[in-house]
Amino acid sequence: MADGNLLLTLRQINICLGLYESEKLVANEMTFAQAFLLNEIFTTDSSCICSTGLCERVGFTRSSISRTLKELRKNGYIKMEMDKDDNRKKHIILTPKAYAAEGLVRNYIENLNGCLVQKIPKHSLEGLETGLRTILGNIQQGTLRRTV
Repeated sequence: MADGNLLLTLRQINICLGLYESEKLVANEMTFAQAFLLNEIFTTDSSCICSTGLCERVGFTRSSISRTLKELRKNGYIKMEMDKDDNRKKHIILTPKAYAAEGLVRNYIENLNGCLVQKIPKHSLEGLETGLRTILGNIQQGTLRRTV
């Protein structure tokens, strides 16, 4: 794949993911990043989580998490509360609107995941994921950013 086909394929996947997002989430005024973070918050054991914990959990940059949380707050899915012991920390609290969207979010993530792997044999998935993580690590080394 030294001829650039891998890069082309990755770009095409990125474009198709954007189209999938548009078709499935736009009607609900939600982006993939918002649905993904809400899903992560739903699946956390804590009744409330801080943005630092979310960054560590998903491996995204603080600025990316902050932007997405700001939109979720603006759209009424979360609220932020200051930590009683540490005023530098803000806890993410899900609102009733978020809980009402939980089924939609979980179904979206599940369906997208199923779509991505539907014709890949289970024994191949581990190698594919390892390869993609290696690609991610390679590109991260080539940039100033540590995580996506």
